[in-house]
Formats: sequence, structure tokens, C-alpha cells
Amino acid sequence: MRPSPLQSLLSVPGALLRGIHLNGPFRTYSAAEVRSRLRLDAADGDPRSLAVHAAAAEVGAWTHLLPSTARSENQLGLAASRLPAVVFWYRQGLSSYEIGRRLTPFGEASYGDRAIDAACALIARLLNHPLR
Repeated sequence: MRPSPLQSLLSVPGALLRGIHLNGPFRTYSAAEVRSRLRLDAADGDPRSLAVHAAAAEVGAWTHLLPSTARSENQLGLAASRLPAVVFWYRQGLSSYEIGRRLTPFGEASYGDRAIDAACALIARLLNHPLR
């Protein structure tokens, strides 16, 4: 029995997947594109969506890109250490309000949005600069 295209793609290491430039010239990923593609089903076969999902799965690679200053209260605060959970919750369809509420007792949509945006920016950075 032949593996599905998704199974075949999931067996390819993420760094190699990001190195493949499909559909013409390389276009950079924006945080907004990463955010929208995280909600898409990876089984649709779109190469950019698959690359986003593969990069998001490399948690250690993109969390390593988080600057140490992000943990200060005027930036991400406690959410900085919970960004992998934020991506998981967002991927599961939770609203930014619910994510913010899970991060802090008095969390709100803006706190959830800030955490989602930070994680998506890191994933986009990893996709755009895979060797760094």
C-alpha cells in the first residue's frame, strides 16, 4: 500500500522541507500568513501550509529565536514560556480571548493575540531563515 502524500511529506525533515522552493521564486513568509495557515488543515496538500505546519512542529527551533527581553512584563511576560501551548491552542481553534484567559487569570483577547502574533513571527522567521 502506498503512503498518502501527507504521510510522505511528514517523513521529510522540516529543515529540508523549508529548503525546497516550490511554485517559482521564493516568497518570504509573514507572521500573518503563518497565523492564517496554522488554522488550515495540512492535509490540503498546499506546500506553504505544509511548510508552516512542519516549522511549527519544530518547537525548539523557533522558541530558541525568542529574545530574552520578550520575557519582560511590558512584552510577553509569562506567555513567553508558554508559546508552544499557545500555538497548540490556536491550532485547535481556541479564540484569542480564551487563549489569553488560559495564560493569565485576568487574560483578555489582546493578551492572547499578542502571544499568537509573537509565536507566528518566530515561526515565520524560522521559515525565512532556516539555517540561522
